[in-house]
Amino acid sequence: MMIFDGMATMKTIVLLLLLFSCSNLAAQDLSNVLLYEQRFFDSDTCCWRKLANTKEYEKAGNMIVSYLKNNKTHTNSQSLQWHAGQMFAKAQNDKQAIFYFKKTYNFLYRLFGGDEGKAWYFYAKGTVAFIKRDKEKLQKMIQEWDKNLPKDRNYDALVQLYENWDKKYLEATE
Repeated sequence: MMIFDGMATMKTIVLLLLLFSCSNLAAQDLSNVLLYEQRFFDSDTCCWRKLANTKEYEKAGNMIVSYLKNNKTHTNSQSLQWHAGQMFAKAQNDKQAIFYFKKTYNFLYRLFGGDEGKAWYFYAKGTVAFIKRDKEKLQKMIQEWDKNLPKDRNYDALVQLYENWDKKYLEATE
């Protein structure tokens, strides 16, 4: 019986060492990823997009947030904040999604942003309205865009959200 207990203890120790080394490896991989230039970090074949492709949206959002916190000299933090919001929205973490979506726009875009700034304002604010379940606000953003700006794929995305009102963000955007 003593041999069995010793073997069980040995197996437990080996298993714990294996788990520790795997978690260390994952932490090292993440720290390496956080050193990448944004164009590589944000590419289709790397990092958070790989996680998104395997439907690990919460992990993808958290990776983007870690990247933002560890790289103060990004070329386009607005883009990464938007993508973090998308990942959290797909993971149904609405509070985090709204937090990061809101970092990408403010009322000045609507007033002084030209057509591009206004379009972004309507798109971002409309997306937040969808997440907050404010159908009137989403409809208003679409109507304002429709009256004043040329339609583009972001306009189409807002219309798609509106037409899929009863669905979750993940389903509505697919």
